[in-house]
Amino acid sequence: MDRLTLSSIIASAAFLIFLIVTLTWHNDELRPRVWQLNEVLEQDPVLADYPYDFKALLFLNGVVTLTSPHASEVPLRPFLNRIDPSLADKPADAPEVVEAERSFRAIEMRAIQVMLTQPGVESVIWALDRAWYHKNRVPLAK
Repeated sequence: MDRLTLSSIIASAAFLIFLIVTLTWHNDELRPRVWQLNEVLEQDPVLADYPYDFKALLFLNGVVTLTSPHASEVPLRPFLNRIDPSLADKPADAPEVVEAERSFRAIEMRAIQVMLTQPGVESVIWALDRAWYHKNRVPLAK
């Protein structure tokens, strides 16, 4: 190996080590914003106690897209039946079902509040978490 090649290899290795040290030193600044928002969601004690994990999918121009097991095209009841099987045989107006729906809405509002406290977040939109339905083998209503 000639001297120029050896010098290039050494310089490249030194630059790579410098780059790795720099990236790990400023880890918080270089992590994608979505990862940071997901950590905030995971650290919230109210959201952590709920059986569904809300996740940030996208952060663009101040708008956060969060996953949810409920959207306008899918009823809430299959999700509630899955997380609490005792609701499956109850009518829609049963107090337990009404309370479960109210609790879910409160948790959704909490997720919105947590996101809106973050710098740069101006609004939240929801995206149906189809992966949750697939993972839990709950058929999506059509």
